[in-house]
Amino acid sequence: MARFHAGAATANITPLLGSSQAGSMSDHIATEIHDELHVRALVLDNGNARIAMATIDSCAVAQEVLDAAKKEIAAETKIPPSHVLLSATHTHSAPPGAFLFQSKPDAFYQRWMGMRIVDCVRMAAGRLQPAKIGWGVGSEPSLLFNRRYRMKPGAIPPDPFGRTTDKVLMNPPAGSPNILEPSGPIDPDVGLLAVHTLDDRPLALYGSYALHYVGGVPGTHISADYFPLWGRHLLRLAGVTTPCMTALANACSGNLNNVNALNPPAKPYPPYRRMDEVAAILAAESYRVWKGIEFQEWVELGAALDSLECGVRLPSGDDVAAAQRTLAAAGPGPYKDRSHIYALETMQLHNGYGPTVQVPIQALRIGALGIATFPGEAFTELGLEVKKKSPFAATFLVELANGYYGYIPTEEAFQVGGYETWRAKSSFLAPDSAPRMTARALRHLASLA
Repeated sequence: MARFHAGAATANITPLLGSSQAGSMSDHIATEIHDELHVRALVLDNGNARIAMATIDSCAVAQEVLDAAKKEIAAETKIPPSHVLLSATHTHSAPPGAFLFQSKPDAFYQRWMGMRIVDCVRMAAGRLQPAKIGWGVGSEPSLLFNRRYRMKPGAIPPDPFGRTTDKVLMNPPAGSPNILEPSGPIDPDVGLLAVHTLDDRPLALYGSYALHYVGGVPGTHISADYFPLWGRHLLRLAGVTTPCMTALANACSGNLNNVNALNPPAKPYPPYRRMDEVAAILAAESYRVWKGIEFQEWVELGAALDSLECGVRLPSGDDVAAAQRTLAAAGPGPYKDRSHIYALETMQLHNGYGPTVQVPIQALRIGALGIATFPGEAFTELGLEVKKKSPFAATFLVELANGYYGYIPTEEAFQVGGYETWRAKSSFLAPDSAPRMTARALRHLASLA
């Protein structure tokens, strides 16, 4: 019987000071590096097939950057692009890997980041050694809140286009008496994939959890947010002192965050305090899952990847004319006013997008574990549906995978509006994209099962 092998690696992708930072509607310039940014890669080989999984400390990365990296990975490691899963963590304190609001990606940084992704996967493939693997799923609901709220009549301000049709509000003032209830669910599942050497030394841990990010980072700091802190707390709890790669992927969290608007804290957290607390709490549940994992010395590996054509919500002629008037009155940017920012977004969609886009949908099989992906910030309802209908005993979700196509709201979300549905580079897919992506992901899982 073929032997199972695994290898893991990390590669630094920290930018220079003075770099542009993504994560808000206005651009910020980095003046401090609080913690380094990395790519974290895991390669699995069962003698018949190889797959690679890597997380990238970035808010989002454009598909052309990741496709170029996959092509080079295939040339160097013989792992086909369909078997390589690359995903951004969604830290809001890193350079843009894609064009996000007024933060333009630096072409040199994108090329260099792509090269480091290749390096990381190559190193992981070069470190393959006999290993065993297992996985489990826990639950940690206390850290998650649906950030879209139904409000009392008259409590929702006009959207950036001057319309008053929204029925939900993202991130209302904490403790506001106008809040009625969250408009959707959370997904508390904590997925953990663990890889050990045959003598039981931890080699790699790959997690999946649906939390947008934590934040609490000064606006000019570079930070990977809570994602690597989770790994440090997890290894500390386990008493691991030998090298072990930890990577935390973002599950479907487009409408979730860590802000309790109904019962806010008595006073604001100091910078970085809350993300450390969140990482520690999540690590404790991950450690509990880890201790219960049953390891296997060989598992089936498989992958499926194709493109799905989705419609684009292009602005109408009247939308474009209104945006032109708004920008003419506003003068040259950069802009702070939301109406100006979204007028600029309207013109960029009008000038740079066609009627459809091809989006990548991928699934992986690791034994009785399925992994399904979404190429953007997917609403948590989509992940819940995939897991409910998946043919696998356990299913992990990974969003911001293999490219960035903005928010992926449910069809119901478009009916009630809110920030995630406002037409922009961050939200441009047709309303039927979500169910079609979900169906394609389930089809891939079924083919692998």
